[in-house]
Amino acid sequence: MLASIPSLGENKVTSRYFFDLPVYRLSAEQYYAERDAYIKRIIFRTGTPEEPDPQQREKTTPRINDAFRNHLTEKYGGWEFNEIIGYIRLHFLGSQIRGEYFAVDRKRIVRTRTKTFEYKTLKLAPEIDIAQPCGRGEVLGAIQQYIQACKAELPQRFIDTSNFDKLAPHIDWGNLYQDHA
Repeated sequence: MLASIPSLGENKVTSRYFFDLPVYRLSAEQYYAERDAYIKRIIFRTGTPEEPDPQQREKTTPRINDAFRNHLTEKYGGWEFNEIIGYIRLHFLGSQIRGEYFAVDRKRIVRTRTKTFEYKTLKLAPEIDIAQPCGRGEVLGAIQQYIQACKAELPQRFIDTSNFDKLAPHIDWGNLYQDHA
């Protein structure tokens, strides 16, 4: 995730990205709640004349639907990689922090397993200037402020900052910024 590869559409000398933040269709909690509701709806659909109450069948034989439930869980998929609908590519440009946005090209974003990411915009949120003189705290503060602005730009989406938050305290942001200046 940390890299020094030129960003699309920018001057290759002055702008380099340093972190990609995944953007999800919805949070993991919402995804798994939807999955559980889907499985329950399929397993316990309205009874048939042969079996009027599927829930009663599971009460009398608790493990009867385990194989079917496992099949539906696998078919539905997992959240971590399947529900990504875009990326925010963070980079420095002069004294600013910016984030290019790449997202799926769809009018309506639903659960899917096939997607192509397209370049959407040079900066998702207005750029944030890094206060001078800058050190570790000023650079990290500007990056965090920019990420919050991106969250405001995508209110119905979930921006996963968990990996960034784990790594941020261990990075010398002042030196990283100076390397890109």
